[in-house]
Amino acid sequence: MVLWTAVGSIFALMLGYSRIPYAAAQNGDFFKVFGRLHPKKNFPHVSLLVIGLVSIVCSFLPLMTVIDALLITRILVQFVGQIVAVMLLRRRAPGLERPYRIWLYPAPCLIALAGWLFVFGTADWKLILFGLGTLLAGLLLFLAWSWRTKRWPFASLRSN
Repeated sequence: MVLWTAVGSIFALMLGYSRIPYAAAQNGDFFKVFGRLHPKKNFPHVSLLVIGLVSIVCSFLPLMTVIDALLITRILVQFVGQIVAVMLLRRRAPGLERPYRIWLYPAPCLIALAGWLFVFGTADWKLILFGLGTLLAGLLLFLAWSWRTKRWPFASLRSN
């Protein structure tokens, strides 16, 4: 039963997560190739194949390494990124209407940033390099996609 539950869970997660790059591609916010649907079965086959291949590669690594690498990458890309984004938004658009308030701003942001950077900095150096490598790869892919689609930061080149 545990094995069947694990297989069902992985199957459902792969099918669900394959919809994220598909939806982003359909919205024009990701590479078009991920927006393709299977011609007969009507599912995002390219996205599903990429998610499946990444999952297969990760299955050859020790489970704790995969979990630690995912956590370190998430700290760097999502948590630190969100803190920086909130602070930049407040600085660049101070008059923007906000549906929420951050009490004692910027103290909570700075405390959270210090905590996440501490967790990131105390990780194994291989995981830190993996997190930085993932961030760099994502940045390079974003820049390649932005250049190809003539979006920010390359949008101004269109008018020249």
